[in-house]
Amino acid sequence: MPETLNAISTTPTLVTLLVVAAHWSIMIGLGVRIILRRRPTGVSLAWLLIVVTVPFVGAVLYLFVGELWLPRRRIGRYGAFKRAISDQIEHLDEAWDIKGDQLTPIARSLNAQANNPLKISAIGGNSIELYDTSSRCMCAIVEEIDRAKVSVSMLFYIWESGGDVDDVERALIRAAGRGVVCRVMVDSAGSKRFLRGRTVQALQSAGVEVSDTMPAGILRALFARIDIRNHRKIITIDHNIAYTGSMNMVDPKLFKRSKKVGRWVDVMARVQGPAARVLDMTVRLDWAVESVDDPGAIGAMDMDIPIEHAGDVPLQVVPSGPDQGPEIIHDMLLTLIYTAQKRLVITTPYFVPSEAMLTALKAASRRGVRVTLVVPEKIDSILVRHASKSYFEDLLDAGVEIRLYSGGLLHAKTVTADDEVAMLGTVNMDKRSFWINFEVSLFAYDIGIVDDLRGLQEGYIEQSSGIDSQEWRSRAMVSRVVQNSVQLLAPIL
Repeated sequence: MPETLNAISTTPTLVTLLVVAAHWSIMIGLGVRIILRRRPTGVSLAWLLIVVTVPFVGAVLYLFVGELWLPRRRIGRYGAFKRAISDQIEHLDEAWDIKGDQLTPIARSLNAQANNPLKISAIGGNSIELYDTSSRCMCAIVEEIDRAKVSVSMLFYIWESGGDVDDVERALIRAAGRGVVCRVMVDSAGSKRFLRGRTVQALQSAGVEVSDTMPAGILRALFARIDIRNHRKIITIDHNIAYTGSMNMVDPKLFKRSKKVGRWVDVMARVQGPAARVLDMTVRLDWAVESVDDPGAIGAMDMDIPIEHAGDVPLQVVPSGPDQGPEIIHDMLLTLIYTAQKRLVITTPYFVPSEAMLTALKAASRRGVRVTLVVPEKIDSILVRHASKSYFEDLLDAGVEIRLYSGGLLHAKTVTADDEVAMLGTVNMDKRSFWINFEVSLFAYDIGIVDDLRGLQEGYIEQSSGIDSQEWRSRAMVSRVVQNSVQLLAPIL
């Protein structure tokens, strides 16, 4: 009997020892792996902290989302399809290429640096029109679809039926009914509700092709990192007209009203000319990777449709993603910040900069550039909200002007530099957009477009309040602790 009691009493001790030994083994094993990956110091330290302080759960998180990797099959398919349209890409670049001496100094630096996945530099022959409200843009899209003769391709991170979106869906059904090839691709996580709803069946029954990209699921997590998302927003009409920007296919009057952050405020660009064909190629490649088996099929698509001269605006389309130039947009933005001489305005809903970008912004302000950062007063992510605020003190001390937009959730992702460069697209000023998600950015090297976009930015500034550096420095201790604590996780948000 005593021996039995001794055996029972020692069982918890044995289990505890096994748990502790397993935890230490995991810490050492993953710790060595994290160190050998040689990523930025902040990222490595953040993951080491999580693995050490959150036993087992931290290790599972790291295995799921700690390393940036895609299935080899997907990478191979993208390469094969890109080679299939290489002749089209080469012809487009040669026919519409803008020579360096035709660009401003900042634009020349960006153009020389942009070795984007499609290998297309800045191209001329374009026109561009900005839309500062979702309702006006939706009306234009519906009219555009109703005029389409050949094809309509749409790629969105979030698609939610209802309100103005219903008009777009009805326009797609009408277009498919008159023989226009209509394709809708949405991100499987961002548009989960749409994919499970009845609208998909109605679109497909009418002849509209619907596909999801980057499928997510528990089983798929064993073979691919499931938090890598396709965050692009692109519409192309007849291969020569395109829309891109920050707007998801949602009606802001209805979207995420329960979050109590106000209506989402976006900006979209209508592009016509050779740059629209580059956006069209970007959508076609994404569609092919998910839905096409024969690379020759995409290579033969629409080769005989001419590219029309639509204006004189030099534009540069920059797709980015884990296997499509993962460093490019971050590095181009660094170049833009470092080469600005007079004025730099940035609007972004989510601001979690890399250490390099934080340094660049402070350096620009200290050398006399007037730097203004406009972020929404309220956003839909608690962690990102606190992480963003943890950077404010450093920026304010360097002289950066920070404005809090109160007219809703400012979702427009824009940058203007001096009178030379305007950038808009899907890229947030955070690490997820820079290195994890598939994004697309549009650079315009034209003073008229810079003025137009700067005008929109000034409108955002007028609806915002500035942050006083002295008041911010004296904020409550609890706020400082929370913000600086969350900043430790910033490299992996």
